[in-house]
Amino acid sequence: MSANKVGFLSLESIAAIANGLLTSPLSGAPLLGRRLLERVGPDRHPSLRVALALSLVTETGGPADYEGGHVILGDVLKDDMASAPLRGMAAAALADSARLGRGMDADLDMAKDMYATALELGYRSAAYNLGLYWEGHWDRSAPGDVVPDRAKATQAYKRGGSNGKCAARLDALGTRSR
Repeated sequence: MSANKVGFLSLESIAAIANGLLTSPLSGAPLLGRRLLERVGPDRHPSLRVALALSLVTETGGPADYEGGHVILGDVLKDDMASAPLRGMAAAALADSARLGRGMDADLDMAKDMYATALELGYRSAAYNLGLYWEGHWDRSAPGDVVPDRAKATQAYKRGGSNGKCAARLDALGTRSR
């Protein structure tokens, strides 16, 4: 915090440090990452807000606060000052929660829509989950959708660009151009 106040570290750097701590296997590191994010506060830079929200909805570094995490993710998604990929990451995290019923009732329609939004915002990793939906791997479908839909699955995977998981699914479907 002090390093940021004197201009030594940007808020993006603090977010990267906090993420490193949150994902570290070192004992106590995730707790330190969560504490750092909480001290900075959820009203700061969008990178910090997303990092805090992800730690809240995944129980990383402390107990879950699904409602608080979802509110922060929704705010970042609506924040025009946040970069498109960061907003896409927020949309994908909300989609994960809706798909898994993490802190909310499972809502496949919302999950599908949020993955599509994430992909439109440039978060290409969302293409994999969206493709799995259209392949029928979610075991259920949103009202009005007919799955599996191979064409929509292929389209989603192709939008994943160089994502290795998407490429593997395209290979499995036999639709990847060589």
